[in-house]
Amino acid sequence: MSSLWTEDPRAVATYDTECAGRHDHDFYLALAAEVRARTVVDLGCGTGVFAVDLARRGFQAVGVDPAAAMLDVARTREDGDLPTWIHGTAADIPSGSADLVVMMGHVAQYFVEDQAWATTLAQVHRALADGGHLAFESRQPDRDWPARWTREHTEITHEHPDGGVFTAWGEIVEVVGTPSSFVETHVGHTDLPDGTHLEHAETLRFRSEDEIRTSLHEAGFAVENLWGDWDRSPVTATSDELIVLARRR
Repeated sequence: MSSLWTEDPRAVATYDTECAGRHDHDFYLALAAEVRARTVVDLGCGTGVFAVDLARRGFQAVGVDPAAAMLDVARTREDGDLPTWIHGTAADIPSGSADLVVMMGHVAQYFVEDQAWATTLAQVHRALADGGHLAFESRQPDRDWPARWTREHTEITHEHPDGGVFTAWGEIVEVVGTPSSFVETHVGHTDLPDGTHLEHAETLRFRSEDEIRTSLHEAGFAVENLWGDWDRSPVTATSDELIVLARRR
């Protein structure tokens, strides 16, 4: 399912504000240095914040996104001329060109069908140099997200970048599957300063740790680390995240 986030300039304008926060951003910056990557691909780069930061730190940064509206913002931000921008998907990354591919912002969950996920992993494997790495995060499914993602628990008011304030929240409309592996569709709501109400629907796949490990093995990756939080603590029953570092075999 396509998302209004990527298609409506009014929604794109609030994207950076709603997605503010450095925990994942700083985590992946440190990881890029630790694996001694030279060329880093941000797959699903959105408005380009991470790719620009990579480029400022001396990495050869490549931002890839299927949404033209997102890349329009990326190109025009300060230092937006430093990274290479690709309007497309993992299939458009040159073969053997990357030392590290990062999918942050829970991009991995947007590949709902198993075949789409397997195809993406295969394309990432092709794009990586020998011994290159893939890093991403996915939410641990058995943390009762449908009960946690309600208007009561998610509504928040932000300052709009063009002035005034806007309010945003999310609501679950459908869940299909089991507590350990399911597909969930939610609708995001945004009330803009001028009174406009926007809605965008997103469908996400919550894969179990076993499913993630199996899919990576089948695609030619070896899992080197799997953490449960951005502080690199191990995965436990109370962890919200499954944060993966895998190496191309």
